[in-house]
Amino acid sequence: MTTDWEHFFYKVENSSILAFEGDESHALKNNVSFFHKLTGIDLPSYDIAVIGVCDARNSYNKSCSKAPDQIRKSLYGLVNFPRNINILDLGNLKGKTINDKYQLLEDIVYDLMGCNVMPVVIGGSQDYTLPLARAVKRHKRFYRLAVVDSKVDWVRPDMDFSSTGYLGLLCEEDRSVPEDLSIVGCQKYYVSANQFDQLRSHSFDFLRLGEIKQKGIKTVEPWMRDADLISFDINAIRQSDLPVRFESAPNGFFADEACQIAWYAGLSDQLKVFGLFELGIGDQEDCFNPMVAAQVLWHLWEGYSSRCKDYPVKEIEDYRQYIVHLDEYGIDMKFYNNPDNDRWWVEVPGMDSNVIIACDRNDFELASGREIPDKWFRFLRKMNCKSMGNKYS
Repeated sequence: MTTDWEHFFYKVENSSILAFEGDESHALKNNVSFFHKLTGIDLPSYDIAVIGVCDARNSYNKSCSKAPDQIRKSLYGLVNFPRNINILDLGNLKGKTINDKYQLLEDIVYDLMGCNVMPVVIGGSQDYTLPLARAVKRHKRFYRLAVVDSKVDWVRPDMDFSSTGYLGLLCEEDRSVPEDLSIVGCQKYYVSANQFDQLRSHSFDFLRLGEIKQKGIKTVEPWMRDADLISFDINAIRQSDLPVRFESAPNGFFADEACQIAWYAGLSDQLKVFGLFELGIGDQEDCFNPMVAAQVLWHLWEGYSSRCKDYPVKEIEDYRQYIVHLDEYGIDMKFYNNPDNDRWWVEVPGMDSNVIIACDRNDFELASGREIPDKWFRFLRKMNCKSMGNKYS
């Protein structure tokens, strides 16, 4: 399976900038194996595989094509984790045309998933979410996608490959359309009425930045926990914390909030693939944008190293169960709770089978107060559409 992979990637240097005082043997780079330096490879022995994408042809942000190598320099000089994880850096993706790169990335990500290795794609433009979605769809027919972004990249629902419109294509073609899509961190004044209509017509959802700021960053955790694929546009971070960028952005996540979101993502046993895109790179060597991205990825991996084999690894029936009966609607809502970490899930009934979705204690308390949580109702509507043959559900 990997015999030809050396022809698919450019070699990368393992140089890094040590970011802490002390023994260099404690640096993260000591847990990273570089593909082109290996004489043999046992893929299932790795936890995470890094793939760099040095391409920005479909983005206004042309400097993001230089991001992968700059991120590596900052990332691998950070301190290692108490619980070691094995990381394979495959290098930077080759391919002359966009379609070449898309197909190559899709096939490699699919193979990595088959070996239970989590691909982490760094750099490049966010339209590379499309081949990631196709790979996940091949692996798991009904998958869930979460996009961390200040905007909704859905300009028109036709063949738009650009980084500002790729979602329209992703959600229209059969080989990439997700069971569910969540936009996390969008800012209402950036989202048109047509984009809201597109999300609603597909029974997709969004979590606005204002709501997150009001309720706290922990609000994001169930949204990350439910995703098989997460696409993170790093420009969701405000300009004060990420100064080199194509567009000005006075509002957004703080860098530490972005790190917290990535940590929640890594902690989820549901997550299969993660992509970090659109990082602007300045001309100066001391540009700290790469360090922001490096710290986001460090928290992703630190979360991964702290996974506790929660659902779906563990059977949902092994958790505490709570039944909330709503007299007004004549329905029972079944909640599950892991008392060790106070994570919650809720069951949504369907015509053929029920689905389990992540929620939080607040959803349980809403139901206990005779109020149906929005997410539960949205999935119920989605399940009903699916039973009627709606292709978008």
